[in-house]
Amino acid sequence: MKRYGIMGGTFDPIHVAHLMIAEYAKDEYELDKIIFIPTGTPPHKNECTDSKIRYDMVSLAVEDNVDFEVTDIETNRTELSYSVDTINELKGKYSGSFYFIIGSDTLFQLKTWKKIGELSKNVEFICAVRPEYISTKALEMELLYLKSKYNTKINIIKSPLYELSSTYIRERIQTGKSVKYLLPDKVIKYIEEHKLYRGLS
Repeated sequence: MKRYGIMGGTFDPIHVAHLMIAEYAKDEYELDKIIFIPTGTPPHKNECTDSKIRYDMVSLAVEDNVDFEVTDIETNRTELSYSVDTINELKGKYSGSFYFIIGSDTLFQLKTWKKIGELSKNVEFICAVRPEYISTKALEMELLYLKSKYNTKINIIKSPLYELSSTYIRERIQTGKSVKYLLPDKVIKYIEEHKLYRGLS
C-alpha cells in the first residue's frame, strides 16, 4: 500500500522550509509521494494571493522532484476549503494511506478544524516541531487531548529547520530586500515577473 504525505497550506509564497519539511517527513516515514495542496479559500485566513498564482508557484517549486506533486483539488473550489473534504476526495483518487504534514502552530489549532474526528479516522498526522520553540509539557498535553477526544494519531519529528515564514518573505519583498536562497529560483523569477507582494501595507 502506498503512503502519501499531504502538505497543505496557502503557500503565499512557498519557500524552502516548506520543501525541506516535506523532504524530511518523506524520508523519516518512508512516504512514496508528497502531494502539495495549495488552499483555495482557506477558513483560517482572511486574505491571500489569488489561488491560481499560488498554485503556479508551488508547481514551479516541485516540478524537479519526482517524489513531489501538486494538485488543484482545493484551488478549483469556489467555497471554503476544509481538509476533511479534501481528504475524502483524495481517497477516491489515490489508493493508500495518508499522512498529513503540519507544523507545531497548526497542531494547536487542530481541535478547531471542521470534523477533526472524521479527519482523524482517515489520516495520521506528522508534526514537525522545533523543541526550543515549544514547551514539552504543552506538546504532551495537546497530544493527549487530541488522542483522547478524537483518537487523533500524531507522529512527532524534531525538525532541524530554521524559522522561516511566508509573512517574513513578503515583507522582505515589499521592502526591496533579497529573498535569494529563501525561495526556489524559479519562484523568485515568477514573483518578479508578476510583480507580486509589492503593494502590501
